[in-house]
Amino acid sequence: MVKEVVGILIGVGIMLPSFALSGTLNEILNIFISTLNPRYLALFSFIFASILSLIVGSITGALCILSAPIMALSNSVHYPSYLVAGALVSGAMLGDRTSVFSSALRLTAICVGVDVKTHFMAILPTTIISVILILIFYSLVLPLFFELSINSVNLNINYLSKISYFKLLPILILLVLFMKKVPLFFSFLLSSIFALIISSVSFNINLMQYIFYGISIWPFNHLNGIFSMLPLVALVCISSAFNSLLQKSRLLDSFIKRIINPKSYNQSVFRVIVLNLISSMLFCNQALPIMLAAQQLRNEWKKSFSLSLLSRVIADSAHVFPGIVPWNLLAQICAILLGVKPIYYIPFALLLWILPITNLLFSFFAQKD
Repeated sequence: MVKEVVGILIGVGIMLPSFALSGTLNEILNIFISTLNPRYLALFSFIFASILSLIVGSITGALCILSAPIMALSNSVHYPSYLVAGALVSGAMLGDRTSVFSSALRLTAICVGVDVKTHFMAILPTTIISVILILIFYSLVLPLFFELSINSVNLNINYLSKISYFKLLPILILLVLFMKKVPLFFSFLLSSIFALIISSVSFNINLMQYIFYGISIWPFNHLNGIFSMLPLVALVCISSAFNSLLQKSRLLDSFIKRIINPKSYNQSVFRVIVLNLISSMLFCNQALPIMLAAQQLRNEWKKSFSLSLLSRVIADSAHVFPGIVPWNLLAQICAILLGVKPIYYIPFALLLWILPITNLLFSFFAQKD
């Protein structure tokens, strides 16, 4: 797992400058400029990120493709970047949690002990309600507070030039590799190599400087290079060592045993959600809180309630909470891709807040199985 995360960080560090140098990001930005109404930028960001993440089944994959051009558009029209970042994280998390192509969804189903179809049907009600509430907020409530006009855009003419579909090939290659389940590092690397091949920039010392140190091209946020990823790589290694120590110490075992109340489904759901929040704060990644809750609770849970209900509680809490814990690796990776610090976008990542609340409300009306 550590190797996979480090590979993702290094791959992103290579990919972002490469896509900028090849003009791929500019072409995606041109498409968004010609098709989007900036007044509803947060709404479109959520919808696009949702669709793409449902296709690729990964929050990282969706944000790698969409974050740079959409954040550049928000800078251009002076739309609050933290709102757009929150919308992108919400949409990308939707597919990461719900897509049948998501490895995290399958991990949850396997660890709980239900099949993927049963798990998918269990999470569908809270998913639909949460998405409807978010769409209402972004389409009807949010525009009342932001009166934006495309006339406020102050773009260089290069960004409004005719779209070159040839320059879109690196992003299409990346999307195909995601769908083929090629490891993320190799997906980033292969698409970056192709981007550099079609780039007008020759392979010289300046190119290597951009890849290692990143690049700043308006209206994009600073696109991090490999060296910018090194502090986060160190955090990955440290958190991995801490996670291993915490698992071996079994400090949470005595607390976990008192989680489930056979006489109260509502109380059990609330306690599981609190447990998942605590484990997301301690373990600093997404997989371990899911595995901890599922493997430690399923035997006691199935004595009183359906396992499909446990899988829904985990999907609505352990799966999404890493995105709202600022020091969690998932939140840090999102911050790097978005160019917005976690503390600024987390309050506006609505899906990550609405899902656990919706699940709690469901528990008040659910019958003991």
